[in-house]
Amino acid sequence: MNKKILTVGCANLVVLLAVLVVLFLVLTGPEDTAEFPASEASPYLLPWRAGISRLCVQGVRGIVSHRGDSRFAYDFYMPVGTEICAARGGEVVRVVQEHEGNGIQWPNNLVVIRHEDGTRACYAHIRKNGSLVKQGQRVQQGDVIAASGNVGNSMMPHLHFHVVDADKGVTMPITFRDVHRHGGIPRMFFWYVAGQQ
Repeated sequence: MNKKILTVGCANLVVLLAVLVVLFLVLTGPEDTAEFPASEASPYLLPWRAGISRLCVQGVRGIVSHRGDSRFAYDFYMPVGTEICAARGGEVVRVVQEHEGNGIQWPNNLVVIRHEDGTRACYAHIRKNGSLVKQGQRVQQGDVIAASGNVGNSMMPHLHFHVVDADKGVTMPITFRDVHRHGGIPRMFFWYVAGQQ
């Protein structure tokens, strides 16, 4: 009798796991990869030092957030103090670095860079006093701009990265030139190695 109950319980667990995997695949990630530009021509590189591998802990249409107007965003696991590099060159237009601590609705630290086409990249959850740039400063792709943290609405040390269309004020689909699989679109639970300029 106990063996039969154990077998049924294991079968139910397998079915539940299969359903969860299907839901994950259907409800997360890009809905339409045609919305994204070709990665070969992308002006963006992964925002950390070349040759280093990082885990994407949440991608487009993620589980925890990255929904609605914020759906085109990426979270990469980074230990506190990791160097964050400019994914694309431009002008620093905003720096917030006075906060510490994390939790729901907790204030965030960030660096925002405006690109030549008017789009803006946001690098969030940097550590307190972690910015290495100032407002008005020009940066080149690959320049170290901040130290990563675990500040704001954050459950673990990571870098949140997204690009906003200046006219619409919502995140926009982007690809990374150095992501050589998944069409240049980082996917949750995959590792990615930053490339050279």
